[in-house]
Amino acid sequence: MNSQKNLFKFSLCLIFLLLFSLLAATGCKKKMEAPPPPPPTPTPVVPAGSVVFIQKGHLARLDLESSQITPLTSGKSTEWFPACSPKGDQVLYWSNFSEGNAFQGTYNLWKINLDATSRTQLTFEEADSLQTGDQNLRINAAASWSPDGKKIFYSINGDIWMMDSEGYNPESVLLGHNALCPVLSPDGKTVVYITNAEDQVFNLWILTLEDKTVKKITNYTDWNVGSPSYSMDGKKILFNLYRANVTQVYTVNAADGTEPLNLTNNNRSLCPKFAMNDRKIVYCSFGTGDDLGLNLFIVNSNGTETKALTTEGGSSPSWAPARVVTAPLPTPVGK
Repeated sequence: MNSQKNLFKFSLCLIFLLLFSLLAATGCKKKMEAPPPPPPTPTPVVPAGSVVFIQKGHLARLDLESSQITPLTSGKSTEWFPACSPKGDQVLYWSNFSEGNAFQGTYNLWKINLDATSRTQLTFEEADSLQTGDQNLRINAAASWSPDGKKIFYSINGDIWMMDSEGYNPESVLLGHNALCPVLSPDGKTVVYITNAEDQVFNLWILTLEDKTVKKITNYTDWNVGSPSYSMDGKKILFNLYRANVTQVYTVNAADGTEPLNLTNNNRSLCPKFAMNDRKIVYCSFGTGDDLGLNLFIVNSNGTETKALTTEGGSSPSWAPARVVTAPLPTPVGK
């Protein structure tokens, strides 16, 4: 009997010891700490880049970070309507430069690197490619680049042409429509341009490249459209709307010209171009009072926070993205 009680007590003690050991082991176990939350993803910062514009008849480049202005052309020639390449390394422009000729030649299309090297003539028309009526800042008859930078679109005598970025293989795109300011859409399917072929004023038209059909998307009767360009997503068209001495900056839906939005309200703004991946718009504006000259301005894409960029003249701006130079990878050992 006593042996049974002793066995029972021994069993209870053993169970108690096992439970105690289990509890002690559990209680001494280090608690797992929750991992720290991942760091927030920073909002990408779009490099400011630079603006190429016309100052005193010549090309100049304004660095938006430092505000430094660098001349790109000089001499007796006159330049018009720059258009920067998608890579930010070159700019198209119209010029009457003539090598070694005291009398300037006719206006033709040229391009130059943004470091002022490699000036190259692209068209060789004997008559002025940029007619007097086209030399109008409200129209801003600039050429343009394809989004990949491989093609150039331009207008001569109301016809739209396309050529390689090096000036080779010119090809007609649209003939006989009195078309100006052609700009290829980001998807490469359409070209926006302006014409007054069917109206007394300039309106926006869209050319579909696949079937060469055209469609008018604005129907102004007493206002003119000038300086059109696409947003990077192709959903909006930016332009200036003008008549007499009144000119403002607008956007409309690219598909059908609806929902016009007025972005400036000073009655003196023209030559708008998207900048900083559509976050900003650069344009030029006339002064007031005794200062009637043109200067450059930058504004948010919704029309807020206007800032002056120049005080000594500037017109027809075009934004150039900052160039990103990638260092070459090291050569693997043994290669």
